[in-house]
Amino acid sequence: MASTNKTAANYLPSNPQAEQAVLGSAFLSRDALYTIVSELDADDFFEARNQILFKVLKTLTERKISVDVLTVTEELVNLKVLDEIGGVEYLKQCSDAMVALSSLNFYITIVKDQSVLRHMLTTIREIDHAYLTSEIENINDFIADGEQKFKDSTEKRRVSTFKNMEEIAKSVQMSINAQHGNYEDGVTGVTTGYANINKYTAGFQKGELTIIAARPSVGKTALALNFAYKVATRANVPVAIFSLEMSSELLVKRLVAAAASIPLDRINTGVLSAVDRAELSNAIREVSTVPIFIDDSSSIRLMDIVAKSRQLQAKYPNLGLIIVDYLGLVTTGEKSKNSDSRQEEVRKISLTLKALAKDLKVPVIAVSQLSRDVEKRDNKRPMISDLRDSGSIEQDADVVMLMYREDYYALYKKENTRSSNKQMKDMTPSEKFEAAKAAQLKQMNESIPGNASYVEVNIAKNRNGQTGIAGLFFFKSFGRFEAPTAEWEAQMRSLASSDID
Repeated sequence: MASTNKTAANYLPSNPQAEQAVLGSAFLSRDALYTIVSELDADDFFEARNQILFKVLKTLTERKISVDVLTVTEELVNLKVLDEIGGVEYLKQCSDAMVALSSLNFYITIVKDQSVLRHMLTTIREIDHAYLTSEIENINDFIADGEQKFKDSTEKRRVSTFKNMEEIAKSVQMSINAQHGNYEDGVTGVTTGYANINKYTAGFQKGELTIIAARPSVGKTALALNFAYKVATRANVPVAIFSLEMSSELLVKRLVAAAASIPLDRINTGVLSAVDRAELSNAIREVSTVPIFIDDSSSIRLMDIVAKSRQLQAKYPNLGLIIVDYLGLVTTGEKSKNSDSRQEEVRKISLTLKALAKDLKVPVIAVSQLSRDVEKRDNKRPMISDLRDSGSIEQDADVVMLMYREDYYALYKKENTRSSNKQMKDMTPSEKFEAAKAAQLKQMNESIPGNASYVEVNIAKNRNGQTGIAGLFFFKSFGRFEAPTAEWEAQMRSLASSDID
């Protein structure tokens, strides 16, 4: 039953019994512990001793120390706060209040609802106090500020969960309807879906962290999504996607566009023929059966990714791949005044994602952006040193894939046309090869639908295998990657080995 503190807290609501039940359940199992530290924060608990106890549970979890009465007691003693929480007797009281795992979410919701209610009441009182005591220069600004504060106070009530593909696909189908206008040979892990990439990596390996990096709009999210779809369909294993930048509906629209070979802009605008709509319906039915699970929480924290991944694997033991898109938006939730705090945060994020892959024995892909240093060089092909905060990422990653797309840098090439204006006889052998290759690419691209571009996927680091460049065609209109044909690759090899006069 909810209660109110009628002294210093000024009638703020709380539920001590629910708080004890939640904290006590942390001793029940690892699943319960991960659920608690993922869904709640210290300030969700009203009583100070419960806040202290939660912080200890979270600290032990982050240190990968088993949580039981003994380890918690030892940590409280080290922090000199055991007496402050009520001693071992209070730990026993919490432990006795534990609830079954099946009921835990109910009690977590009670704790969170009471917390949100306290934040709401506190915010209302602050707005009221500001109105009574402060000079209001602009009533519209005052109202807007009050609305934002109230929104922030209720934001924590939104507990995000994975959405299965059937749910998302139905939403995409409704949106579209509303618009009227077996593994390859040599693969030891889970297939990437592309034989020329498998040749270097032997697939995505259990326990490995793979980084996909490129400049904005080159196609790194699209490539990660293609990997997810091919893994889920060809290997028939579940895939988890944490999308911090794009909504789940937009991601599934991309999948539907790729499956139907219909440009995404036509799907978004509803400019679709009867044939298009039939193809889309078939694609949606196909996509809806794929075992991909998407969490599109934009403010998800590192520990949330860890906890939710563990929960998903507990439900689906054959979880085959985890994708985080993208690294730059992941936070640890910790505040620091250190000027190097972001570098330290990235170090912790990359270490934790690598540890997650190892602990769950599941490959993890993290999408990352390259720095602007690429644009400062004549040769725009990226290097590992172009990774943002590259030290920790390069060290922790098992595989680093750097994407390069020739047409992305067309603007830069127009600014320096000396080599393109040269006669063939005046070119160096390297310039001759590039010119001939560009002509061949142009001819090939003109014969391929979907506004195709040639993308170099440079496996620049491979801790347990070969490095090298795998070429892919990127059909930008509908976001699909396909391997070049054998004939095209044969022409490129012939071009590379020939002596161009």
